[in-house]
Amino acid sequence: MDFEEIAKAVLLKKAGKPIEARRCPDQYVGLIAKFPFNADFPERISVERRPSDIKCVVMILESPHIDEFTNSLGPAKGQTGKLIRAHFLQVNGLSEYINHGLILMNAVQNQCSLGSSTDCYRDEVFATTWHDGAKEDFVRRLNSTFQIGDVIVNCCTKGKMKNNELRQLVQQSIPSDKGEVLRRTHPSSWYSEQNRRSQWKLA
Repeated sequence: MDFEEIAKAVLLKKAGKPIEARRCPDQYVGLIAKFPFNADFPERISVERRPSDIKCVVMILESPHIDEFTNSLGPAKGQTGKLIRAHFLQVNGLSEYINHGLILMNAVQNQCSLGSSTDCYRDEVFATTWHDGAKEDFVRRLNSTFQIGDVIVNCCTKGKMKNNELRQLVQQSIPSDKGEVLRRTHPSSWYSEQNRRSQWKLA
């Protein structure tokens, strides 16, 4: 009996699909002032090709879910993207960045939810991955993307792990030389005016 293989098979069956092994790339998605509502972002290009003469808001999300792996890869391709485009300028303190570009960056580029409800696997997979190299990978990507004048907005979800909040893990890893880091709720909650006005508190 090979218990490990049996357990893996059960997990795959529960998840309902094979584990998605691809990584969702960080992307520059255009000028905030030009965001449409229903359509996709004005652009979707790699962060390496971001316009060098435009200051950007670097919005950090925790990890991609399902829509991000449909057809071409890219962050915030589903409801989260729609809410960003619809409400970005209504979020507490973000309207002043209307002439900035937006960069979307997942702290972990892999699908921590394993394609299932985010309540099932996401938090534990994220935290385990974070402590097994993903943290260093995130810091490297952020350092290579950030330019003087950029603004970082940590929009990671809190998660349900009491002693290991996902957004706190990310917040604590952002290098101090990046200036003030704004903390806002996850864009999936921006349908609520109260959530658009809120920032999450440091523990």
